[in-house]
Amino acid sequence: MAEPVPGVGEEGTIRRFGPEVILALLACLVFLGFLGSVDLWGKREQRASAEAIDTIDHQHWLVAQIQCRPRLEKPPLPRWTIASLMRLTGRRDEWMVRLPSAVSALATVGLVYALGRRLGGRSVGLASGLALTSMGFFITELRQAGNDGPLACFTTLALYAAWRRLHAEGAEFGEQAGARRWNLLFYGALGLGFLTKGPIVVLLAGLTLVLYLATLHQLRNGLTRLWDGRGLLLFVVLALSWPVPVLVSDPNALRVWMLEMGQKAGTAGISHHNHRMPLAADWTWMTLPWVVLGTTAVILPFLPRGKEYRPRIWFPWWWAIGNLAMFCFWSVAKPNYFLPCLPAAALLVGIEWVRITRLARETDQRASSLARRLLQFHWVALFVGAAAAPVFVHGQMPAFFGWSVVGALAVTSGVVLSAWAWRRGADGLALAPLAGAMTAVMLIGYGALAPKLNPVRSHRALAATLDRVLPAETKSIMFFKELDEGLWFYLRNRELLPVPGSLPKYNAALELVIESNENRLELDFTKRAENDTKIFREWLQGPNRASDYVLIRTKDYEKYAAGLAGLVTPIHREEGLKRNELVLLHVEPSAVASSPHQDDPVRR
Repeated sequence: MAEPVPGVGEEGTIRRFGPEVILALLACLVFLGFLGSVDLWGKREQRASAEAIDTIDHQHWLVAQIQCRPRLEKPPLPRWTIASLMRLTGRRDEWMVRLPSAVSALATVGLVYALGRRLGGRSVGLASGLALTSMGFFITELRQAGNDGPLACFTTLALYAAWRRLHAEGAEFGEQAGARRWNLLFYGALGLGFLTKGPIVVLLAGLTLVLYLATLHQLRNGLTRLWDGRGLLLFVVLALSWPVPVLVSDPNALRVWMLEMGQKAGTAGISHHNHRMPLAADWTWMTLPWVVLGTTAVILPFLPRGKEYRPRIWFPWWWAIGNLAMFCFWSVAKPNYFLPCLPAAALLVGIEWVRITRLARETDQRASSLARRLLQFHWVALFVGAAAAPVFVHGQMPAFFGWSVVGALAVTSGVVLSAWAWRRGADGLALAPLAGAMTAVMLIGYGALAPKLNPVRSHRALAATLDRVLPAETKSIMFFKELDEGLWFYLRNRELLPVPGSLPKYNAALELVIESNENRLELDFTKRAENDTKIFREWLQGPNRASDYVLIRTKDYEKYAAGLAGLVTPIHREEGLKRNELVLLHVEPSAVASSPHQDDPVRR
């Protein structure tokens, strides 16, 4: 993976730091541009925001509560970060909630550039950073609040530090080790990753390093270099700084954590309702728009021409493909689980892009012809896709047609400029026009198109409606079973309280495991509905209620409506939304006077 000769191509025609400035600018635009324009839609960032608000409002720094029950499933570092930003700035908006993930994205891009530069030179570093900056799945995930973005950052940091320890600057493995200080960074990053999403960071990094070193027949030597007593102590202190105090205060937390990990890996003995195809089936769309380059890079180490990229290519290869294979054995592995491995996919894309662009200029007629055809295929595919997009949008979403034309022009222009830059001698930098085009598409999507969907996906309008229809003296609103956590973020100066008995203490899975000898999630839905109706009626007919107003999901209300006749009156019902719709009920004054067993379907 030799660098171009100084003075030739991009190295001689672009000012010293010009390419890096372009990469940094595109990354900032992609991950910070219009960061707060879209309301909180997704379940993960709704939960993240609700946890942070509870942390601030109720000083629940050790264990936050959502739905008025302890949130033990996820470690606290992202929550602490969001809550600290809110407290320091005094702002409680979407921008603050998402900023930690966005900053994690910027740091990850920088680490990928640095690691790519050490794997294959400056061009590979640039191409890898640009590929990650324009990878659609990575962008959409890192623009959301949650644990996955910071986990990807800490995983990348840990593996970057491990690489620096295993390989001295400019040396192959076995010749010379890097400074021992890299071990402290390696173990520190693992500890922070543990505080972000638990032991998965150790599995991701450990599997990558073991397989890489085993491929090089340097497993013992490599692990010896990475062993560090001080670093291990740092990891243990960081990793256990939250679980130990939590266990002291609540010993049941261990059961929650074991069940959470067991459900994901399929070892908990629970029949999960959402089985998925093996995660490898999602590789194509997770790596868009670089799926062709990413796929050809996967087979590169096994090709005769791939020997010049070995052994270093095995590092990102095992990081991406080794972990992907591991996730295929998980019963419910979701695409966001693979997010910490997308930096490795970007490195493979960067290596392959630089290889193809250089090979296409060689004198070997057959090899260069194949390389040119691959480049042309990639450019043509993007060009055709951009040209076809407005046609599709015009038929399906005509209101977005104008912006789709602008996006199509950006992509087609990027293709033309990329081909022109390659002909002018650029390698890694020839990817910049395509990354710039994807940046334009993303900014159009987040700045102009997605905000139009806020009214049908957000809870902002519902919060305003509740403030309008409820009496000013009503500070508490009850809710039956679960609500989407986004309402906690947008509803201010009122408290949401659960109907007693309608929620488990921790989560439904743990409650069912404790109570069921068969250890399964499947229950009789008819009996469950009858029991829920009984709980709701008993609360409605009880003398002590914190509020006469209660929120319930529309689909739940429709199941229980017959058993609630005469006890409640709907005063607001949501319709036509693309989220869980709610009904606001007012408890009738006569409910308390009603016979507790009158028309009780459970006792008929």
